[in-house]
Amino acid sequence: MWSTFVMTLKANLRNRQALFWLIVFPLALATLFNGMLGDLAKGYEVRALPLAVVEDANWDQAPGAQAFIGAMSGQATASGQAAESGNAAESEQDATEYATVERLVDATPAESIDGARAALADGSAKGYLRVDGDGRIALALSPSAAEAMGGISPTDTNGAVAVAVLNSMIGLYNRTDATVRDLLAAHPEAASSQAFWSSVGNTAGAAREVSLTNVKPDMTARYFYALLGMACLMAMGYAISAVTYAQANLSPLGIRRTVAPLGRGRQLLAGFLAGWLCSGVSLTIALAYIRYVCDVPLGGREPAAVAAVAVASFMACALGTMIGAIPRLRHSVKVGLTSAIPCALSLFSGLYGQFAMDLSDWIARHAPVLALINPAQQVTNLFYDILYYDSYRPFIGTCGVLLAMSAVFLAAGAAMLKEQRYEHL
Repeated sequence: MWSTFVMTLKANLRNRQALFWLIVFPLALATLFNGMLGDLAKGYEVRALPLAVVEDANWDQAPGAQAFIGAMSGQATASGQAAESGNAAESEQDATEYATVERLVDATPAESIDGARAALADGSAKGYLRVDGDGRIALALSPSAAEAMGGISPTDTNGAVAVAVLNSMIGLYNRTDATVRDLLAAHPEAASSQAFWSSVGNTAGAAREVSLTNVKPDMTARYFYALLGMACLMAMGYAISAVTYAQANLSPLGIRRTVAPLGRGRQLLAGFLAGWLCSGVSLTIALAYIRYVCDVPLGGREPAAVAAVAVASFMACALGTMIGAIPRLRHSVKVGLTSAIPCALSLFSGLYGQFAMDLSDWIARHAPVLALINPAQQVTNLFYDILYYDSYRPFIGTCGVLLAMSAVFLAAGAAMLKEQRYEHL
């Protein structure tokens, strides 16, 4: 059995076609993805938005708004400045701790609204901020900027994200300012209470940045994971060859192996283990390239990703064993299936662009059973489970699904091989 394992391993290493599909093809496609999608995530980063700031009479009467916009522009302001002013909007400074706010605004001063609109016209600003008579802040965008940021497919994704964040913070400022003014109008004595201003600050600071996933989501990771699912299924070619070359009616080598003293079961086991080893190593190389060269995250769980490759390659070899055991099917046809099946199933795991991604999501929502029985989708889910879930439970569940598939494939292959008989050799 050991000799058969070694000889099968050598034969697999000489199989240039299999090595191409398992090593060269994933690396080439991953490089292509990295070149095409490498800057996709940068389109969703928050960057400072060039805005004009109307510094008129209303602006001079609103020190809280000045401190707020100054903080959004990256200007650190002492936390006690507003308290000394005695203005009702002073609570905003204590509430937001401006020195730690990320820079959202690239401010350009303007003496009036007409000056701000002139900045919009010459393209130096995409909008402007102004303060009304009640001390509330308003944001206005130029028509061209609003169209670029607010369309169905916005061309200025960074600006759209910045506007969404800035609009949310301005809304918080205005609501808190209005609430404080109403409370002070009804209870003027509260202005002298430190506890009151502290409670306002705690309310305004109630929003906190939280992560709903194990790590920050990556916009391109899904394509690379789908690529690993496709490459994994192509690994079944090793098992197909191992089973085919053990059948007397498909190759001269199969005739010699049939009359050999080593039993068919041991021959098939040796071929299966050799194929599993080759496919596992090949996919690990592809995984390492994707992780460290293409910089696709795995959530700091690289050992679990290697275990995922082992489970996925085992399933692929089990599927190859079943296909290789199909009677009266030529070896060339079976080898062709090693490309046809992965390419077809990868359509439903999201490999072929946004349409395929939407189709995969639709199947997962409306026909989860189809997603469950799709090996390519389950291999893709393995890496999703590693990256996004805090617990290993979803990952273990997906491993269980793939091992169950493997058991079904191996049982079907063993049943077909057991029934094969030859009248003569």
